[in-house]
Amino acid sequence: MSSAVPPPAPSAASISAALAALGAYAKPPTDAELARQAQAAGGEHVLAAVLANALYGAAIGAGMLTEGHMLERGGGAREMTLARNQVINASGASGPGVTGMLHWQAGQIAEPLRAWAAKADLGPIGNAVAEVAWALVLLLEATRVTDPADPRFDGLHDNLTEAIDHLNTAVARLTAVKDTAGDLAGMLAAFGYFGTE
Repeated sequence: MSSAVPPPAPSAASISAALAALGAYAKPPTDAELARQAQAAGGEHVLAAVLANALYGAAIGAGMLTEGHMLERGGGAREMTLARNQVINASGASGPGVTGMLHWQAGQIAEPLRAWAAKADLGPIGNAVAEVAWALVLLLEATRVTDPADPRFDGLHDNLTEAIDHLNTAVARLTAVKDTAGDLAGMLAAFGYFGTE
């Protein structure tokens, strides 16, 4: 994912095959099933994006499982770094594309957190986590602007201001928690509940 011409997007069929290889499907959908799913989703391009994100989720599950096994068998920081560097390598990102890939990954974290926070109060810690995650997205987006001729340059000041606002809100929430004798474990448990919905 360098700044050069991007490669063609993978097809829904190829992504389905990868999902099957990771065990997310018992077998890949047939061409007819994929065509029906694409029509229901709003087009093959939408279905491919949906399936690619499902593949990302399946890969996360596989990564968590295999890293756990690696750590149980004596792996440490060196092995973890070796394993996690493969995320960047396999993404094809290089140069400025690495920041773009990290921005995309941060969005994968921030979006569900923002959705949960919009739906219900996550408590001071959970809400602070959502604020910090979105600030990270904004800051990574800002780091992608390296040239004043970039059309995004005009919005850079607003981007940074919004990130600062989110971080200040997070600091205020965390300071309030730290300065009270509330049930910290209960607050964390309440936040963790939203991930099971």
